[in-house]
Amino acid sequence: MKIKKLEYYDEEYQWKLEAVEFSQNLNLLVGVSGAGKTQILNAIRRLKKISNGKSLNGVQWNIEFSTNGKLEYHWQGKFETRKINQLILDELDDEKDSDFESEKSKILYEHLSCNGKIIIDRNEDQIKFKGNLTPKLSPFKSAIDILSPEEDIIPVKEEFSKITFIDYENIGRKLWRLPISTIKKYENCSLKRLQESGLPTQIKLSILYKYLPEEFIKIKNIFANIFAKVVDVKIEGLDKNKLPIPLLDIFRDATTISIKEKEVDNWIEDISSGMFKTLMYIGELHLSPEGSVILIDEFENSLGVNCIDSVTELILERQDLQFMITSHHPYIINNISPKYWKIVTRQGSLVTVKEAKEFHISESRQKAFIDLINVLQNEDEDLED
Repeated sequence: MKIKKLEYYDEEYQWKLEAVEFSQNLNLLVGVSGAGKTQILNAIRRLKKISNGKSLNGVQWNIEFSTNGKLEYHWQGKFETRKINQLILDELDDEKDSDFESEKSKILYEHLSCNGKIIIDRNEDQIKFKGNLTPKLSPFKSAIDILSPEEDIIPVKEEFSKITFIDYENIGRKLWRLPISTIKKYENCSLKRLQESGLPTQIKLSILYKYLPEEFIKIKNIFANIFAKVVDVKIEGLDKNKLPIPLLDIFRDATTISIKEKEVDNWIEDISSGMFKTLMYIGELHLSPEGSVILIDEFENSLGVNCIDSVTELILERQDLQFMITSHHPYIINNISPKYWKIVTRQGSLVTVKEAKEFHISESRQKAFIDLINVLQNEDEDLED
């Protein structure tokens, strides 16, 4: 998937994203705190939830995207706005009883077209699929979810499944389970199959290490180039002989990362959080399927200064992926070309995204950063007013 254009409105929270056009590869969202950068990432995440059948109170969307097969899609829709607490609904989303369903928001309209040809045309009373009326279906779920087995909808579902939000809270765990059943399932897998498996990055890396060592070596070499003291990396189960008997069952399937450093005899299991996150990041870039949309909030929170250049180069190399990244860090912003900047500003509840050139920002890196600071200072003053 490549998101080309997005417009989004949340009536319950009175938040609107004016239509924004995205670049095909890297989009660095910059702006003052509170401008709406993270909200843009969240809007994209919510569209993925809607495509999976989630009912979101008061949400209206309009998105244009393309696939690797050069298909051009346009999807728009709107949920009714009810006086309910969406946070409570999020917690109860897995509930099945009818009383809870009665609290969900209905879809007022929904349209999906491909290369200009209408696939779904829906209002409050009926759903037309390729011009034909469907039987009465759930009023709370998107037609993309309801009709997901249909040949014309399958590629749409697949594209939305490729939206990935890198959650550093979860990625910060250095120990994870790798059940034997999962290992066996991918014993003879190809790199492409592993990329498209939908498994978490940690699990993908474990399988790569075990069954596709030549691909793991590529990741290890990139990691070692960033951390010069590292000479080797392994991903294996814990040594059961070192575990207390009461913990054997708990950590039976546990897997962890160890590194070998120059002039150090023993393997190091307790690696730093920064090293761990960097390895996960490299793994994410190497193991994301073609056409993925990668969402990263506050890029600087994951990487040390010594890692930023290398990871940025990897991002720019993956032209088949699309990145939506937010950052406040001067080093990051100053080291990414202004042509990738998306400057986010807010007037009241309206969020707007513009290209650097629309603010007459210089193409020179050094001059561009100074220009950006001046623009953001003015925006910060406007927000305070």
